[in-house]
Amino acid sequence: MRTYFTMLLLAAIVSFLVTPFAQRLAFRIGAVDKPDPRKIHRAPTARTGGVAVFLGFCTPWAVLYLLDNQVVRMFQQQESTFFTLIACGLAMFALGFADDLLNLGPRIKLLVQIVVAVVMYFGGFRISEVSNPFTSAIPLGWLSLPVTILWIVGITNATNLLDGMDGLVAGVAAVMALSLAMINILGGNVLVALLTFSLAGAALGFLPFNFTPARIFLGDSGSLFIGMMMAGISTLSFFKAATATLVLIPLLLFALPLFDTTQVVIGRLRRGQHPFSPDKNHVHHRLMRLGLNQRQAAVFLYTVTLFLGVSSIILSWRITPAAFVTLAIIGMSLAAAFLAATRYLARRRLDPPSPPSHPRPSSKPVVPAPPGT
Repeated sequence: MRTYFTMLLLAAIVSFLVTPFAQRLAFRIGAVDKPDPRKIHRAPTARTGGVAVFLGFCTPWAVLYLLDNQVVRMFQQQESTFFTLIACGLAMFALGFADDLLNLGPRIKLLVQIVVAVVMYFGGFRISEVSNPFTSAIPLGWLSLPVTILWIVGITNATNLLDGMDGLVAGVAAVMALSLAMINILGGNVLVALLTFSLAGAALGFLPFNFTPARIFLGDSGSLFIGMMMAGISTLSFFKAATATLVLIPLLLFALPLFDTTQVVIGRLRRGQHPFSPDKNHVHHRLMRLGLNQRQAAVFLYTVTLFLGVSSIILSWRITPAAFVTLAIIGMSLAAAFLAATRYLARRRLDPPSPPSHPRPSSKPVVPAPPGT
């Protein structure tokens, strides 16, 4: 465990130290996010946080080669897979950085993402089969390539679209990465555990600068990099033939970004808009319209992600009917509490409390009492 926590700590320290330099870099090169009616922030803000997260993630791996223990030796047996992921991560970071500077169109970004996903597939990051609780694992055959591309591109863009509020993606990604780390420590998957601890550390080191009020944003360089890394790492964790888990588990862990993207895209299509056109209908926007501020909405979504992560850990550790029933009861209870809270907030917003009434002063003149009374 010391090796894992060393990766977490080093990634957090590097990310924390690099972030102020990344912030100054943004204003020098013009990578600044300016306010507009659709956005929440009210002042020009740097959007080069991806530089800090990328360097924070990569730096601890150099230190890993200075260590000599069982974890390091197991990692060295999978070095080719690691370098494939780093190369694809660099490509996605470069794509996002170019978009932060030049505002690339969605077609160009989608094309590059598909190419990167294909490279990852042939580099060993592939969904070859899925498991379910009723039958044996289902091999995908020729569907493996399109399903893998759909998963990697989908998770990457879902993470990117979720990045609309201070601290949201950095905090959610840290919780998901730590959940994924625990799943793979229990399963003995050393490479994935190292990757997720490093990614969680990079996100946590950046978070103090990104939490409300944010001094710097992830930008597309950060959100695309984090999204692609989570998608690629999850294929090693959940979908490998030797370690394939119930298909519900990855869907549960990534439920927040997947749900947010799905409901936003469906809403845009219903209104006749382009699916990538910006709007204010994301989950965090809806929470803020109910009366939550940015800090409250972010913490609420961290809590939801934590519940989903713990549920994923439990199901990956022991898939039993009792586990399903317990998590279902907890989930329904939380959903009921959430609905009750949203209705209460909505009523408060529609019917604000009236100001306290004060007795009106009398309009009659005050007659002084006669002397001697």
